[in-house]
Amino acid sequence: MNTEKFLRFTLTIFALLIFSSLQANAEVSIAVVDIHQILSESKAAKSVKEQVKSKRESFVKEVKSAEDVLRKEQKKLEEAKDKVSKEELMSQFRSFEERRLEARKNLQEKQKNLDQAYNKVMADLSKSIFEVCQKIADEKKIDLVITKDNIIVGNKALDITAEVLANLDKTLPKLALDVK
Repeated sequence: MNTEKFLRFTLTIFALLIFSSLQANAEVSIAVVDIHQILSESKAAKSVKEQVKSKRESFVKEVKSAEDVLRKEQKKLEEAKDKVSKEELMSQFRSFEERRLEARKNLQEKQKNLDQAYNKVMADLSKSIFEVCQKIADEKKIDLVITKDNIIVGNKALDITAEVLANLDKTLPKLALDVK
């Protein structure tokens, strides 16, 4: 982690040195965007988080329901162990284990599908953020837009996060989470 921070710091200083030497030849316009703020405050991100929360709550209900059914079946098996033959008990136990494993497999598949849908929609959101930044950079003739993560000290006037957030909320107020 410290190595990553040092590398970012070094690259930032290097970029600033390069751009400051270029400044003698031409004026370079720089802007800063707080990606984390956009990913937490944009309407689209909030809609995705709400959808994920809803899906997870649905999964929890499904799991509890399946667990209740399996517990009841297990209890019946335990009660029946003295009433049926060993062969019948083993057959019922194998059947129970198959249903338990199938329930676990279904849950894992649903979780995987949710994760894939989330990753896809977040990639779409990131692409939209980039497009909005590009549009603002073109309109304002900004030469370089960098993330706030790469800044140690900077003038707050360079921050275009609020403008990016407002434009993103207009162009992309909601994203649909497509879970298969």
